Amino acid sequence: METTRFTHIVVGAGSAGCVVTAKIVENPNSHVLLIEAGPDSNPAGAEVPQGVRNARKVPMKGQSELFDPTIDWNVVVDIPGGQSMIVPQAKIMGGGSSINGGTALRNTAADCREWAGLGNDSWDFDTVSRIYQELEDDELRGTRGLHPIVRTLPDEAGRIQKAFAESALASGFQGVLDFNEPGAEGVGPSPVCRRGHQRVSASNTFIDPIRGRKNLTILTGTEVDMVEFSGKRATGVVLADGRKIAASEEVIISAGGIFSPAILQRSGLGSSSLLNSLGISTISDLPVGHNLSDHVCIPIVAKPRIGAYANDDYSLQMQARWSSSLLPGWTDLQMVCFSYLNAPVPSPGTQARSLSGSAVGHVAGIGCNLNKPTSMGSVMIKCTDAREAPKVAPNYLQTDQDRKAAREVVRKAFEVITSAPMQRVLTEPTGLDVSILESDESLDDWIQRQYSTTYHFSGTCRMADQDKGGVVDQSGRVYGVQGLRVCDASIIPTSPAANTMWTTMMFAQRIGKLVAASYTEEKYVTQDFDKRMVLGASRL
Repeated sequence: METTRFTHIVVGAGSAGCVVTAKIVENPNSHVLLIEAGPDSNPAGAEVPQGVRNARKVPMKGQSELFDPTIDWNVVVDIPGGQSMIVPQAKIMGGGSSINGGTALRNTAADCREWAGLGNDSWDFDTVSRIYQELEDDELRGTRGLHPIVRTLPDEAGRIQKAFAESALASGFQGVLDFNEPGAEGVGPSPVCRRGHQRVSASNTFIDPIRGRKNLTILTGTEVDMVEFSGKRATGVVLADGRKIAASEEVIISAGGIFSPAILQRSGLGSSSLLNSLGISTISDLPVGHNLSDHVCIPIVAKPRIGAYANDDYSLQMQARWSSSLLPGWTDLQMVCFSYLNAPVPSPGTQARSLSGSAVGHVAGIGCNLNKPTSMGSVMIKCTDAREAPKVAPNYLQTDQDRKAAREVVRKAFEVITSAPMQRVLTEPTGLDVSILESDESLDDWIQRQYSTTYHFSGTCRMADQDKGGVVDQSGRVYGVQGLRVCDASIIPTSPAANTMWTTMMFAQRIGKLVAASYTEEKYVTQDFDKRMVLGASRL
């Protein structure tokens, strides 16, 4: 590998990195190095980590007994009040798509309007809808892309999932079959990425078919320290072990909402005050690591009644989505029914939290999600050591709007979970009753003790005009330098009103096409191409 001439280096083989790599490799003039910190997930290679291919459960600690701790970064997240929680973040080819629930929800038209307000007029709803269509192999929508999307019909669902849908309908929700239809709100099946009972990751779809290409090299089990520069131009990467690898054209950072900003900061891209305090020379003074967003989740859990759950049931099948009284038309609230969480007994003295709330063992229930949070946090490195995790502070539920929205979704979920259909399959909710719901103050206290995360970290390398807090422009290029892009959830301008995986892959599909089309052996041709894109004349 040391003698190989790489045109592009992609750092991180997650949901974004796999997609962007596949698009660049389509250009035969390129030679791409894809670097992943975790192990490979190729079924033809080493043994696939436990639980990764089984779509019936989510192979994360706290969700299933089937999980592999070696493929999880186990990120420690600070939360208000001096507490912390450990949040799963995938460390494997395919990234989150290899271990998450596989939900493939499109972002909304309201999201695109919000993004345009930050200077991203090329990411309008019609354009992103076409990019989604390119990705999706969805029989219901009639699309024939590469990545499979399926839905479980309500009458095919497990008993707990079926009861949730029945209860939500009785509580006033409309039935919805396709949540990716613009404006769809109600209750129905989640669109998920699987074939049969097998989870299908971004690595399965986009990397496995091209592993034999001569212009692709994959390097797993390798952590990246920083981007190397010559002046203002990125020329390659420095690995955590000190080795250097050059890229003649571009470096694309796709390490996710937590680790992409950390790599940039160690490289001299970030707030000059932070960098100066750590003895790092500033190459470009940018708000890297700011605007951290996550969809907070407030779990309402209960024990399944005898016979309500079978071991081959799916944990996730049904959900409800709607707009709060605070944000009509924004689809900012979501309830996700889960049939199975394996809640561990916390160690003495720990402040650990999980989607099980305070319960332990096998529980089921409803995750209450805030899809448009207004509380922003940050990701900041604490030192120059690449093996030292950054300080992650999401700053959950710190605005009045978020607290009001949280009360609204919890009260609706309590109505659903205590209705007759769900009470036939679940016991009464653990630790939550009518007396708590009657008082805003009591409910706020309960929510503060229970809330957790959906693992949807985004926004830390925001795509926006530079005077509006942007780190990258509309094509993912980092301001103030050349030859460097970011392409993952960290560039999403504001939190989408949907699980972030599918939005992340949409951004990667478009930016990957742009990079592939803008490189020839002779020279860059990005300037005119990107100008057309930014002006909205090019619909990739």
